[in-house]
Amino acid sequence: MGNTVGDTIVLTDAACDMPRSMIDQLGLGVVPFRIRAGELFVEDRRDEAALPQLYRKYLVDKQDHYAESIPLLEREIEDYLLKHVVTQHDRALLLTIASSRSHFYSHATGAVVGTTAKSFKPRKDAGRSGLFELTVVDTGAIGPGQALMVHEAARMLREGAEVRDVVHVIENRLRDASHVYLVPDELLYMYTRAKQKGEKSITWGRYMMGTAFNVRPLIHMHRGETEAIAKVRGSDEGIRRLMAHTETMIAEERLATPVVAITYSGSLDTVRRMEPVQALMRTAQDHGVEVLLAPMSLTVALNVGANAFSVGYLSDSPVPI
Repeated sequence: MGNTVGDTIVLTDAACDMPRSMIDQLGLGVVPFRIRAGELFVEDRRDEAALPQLYRKYLVDKQDHYAESIPLLEREIEDYLLKHVVTQHDRALLLTIASSRSHFYSHATGAVVGTTAKSFKPRKDAGRSGLFELTVVDTGAIGPGQALMVHEAARMLREGAEVRDVVHVIENRLRDASHVYLVPDELLYMYTRAKQKGEKSITWGRYMMGTAFNVRPLIHMHRGETEAIAKVRGSDEGIRRLMAHTETMIAEERLATPVVAITYSGSLDTVRRMEPVQALMRTAQDHGVEVLLAPMSLTVALNVGANAFSVGYLSDSPVPI
């Protein structure tokens, strides 16, 4: 079975924080998430032009958390693939948000049989023979970590790797190597959201201390689990510490792939003006490391609030932060 760029497409979901320009450049497909706010439903399709307005509408000063992200159901994923994918490609590799964070992975795996069975007629009508093949992989990551695995999968396929080899690398190495760090800005938002989901990354005590003393937690996500690993005085100090840590990872050549991903649930112009980010960009350029700078998806941002800053990389040997 050949897996050339022409007949295999890499798909992901809208929680993948990859720049839209990179998505288009790599020819990726994005399965949307549904956002529910009361009785209103909108789709998160990683439309970067729409994100600033969506942030204002659903994040800023929305401590009541009336909005939530909901993955498409099995039949809806089937419909999306049948309408947008199966007549243009022979197979797809769908890399999903961590199954510990969303039901999207289980819904997508449930859609495999139906999509394959129903693909024959539309493919025949489009002049393609045989059934469509769909492989679904849980990245165990969100946001920038997910983007890095999607980026590497696309690179491997472009260089001639087979789908099964890409899956093996993701499941047996990259999933363990994915590290995502986040510093939140709105503690009340993140505390309330964490409480709703039964998480302990932001406790009542941490929220009260953070409010009183401008203390922010540094959150680490690895293999689908999150924990607070350090405390910093304010978001600016947290960003400086994350960037210094990432610079060390680059300078010591500890990255599994020469790519770093940065996301922010706010204006990217704000991020570009940050001196620690500019310093990281210079270090990355000096070492031939690509930096993917993207707005945080609404699906992810709904869990961490406005003006949250996150960085991710793939490494088998991260240094302590």
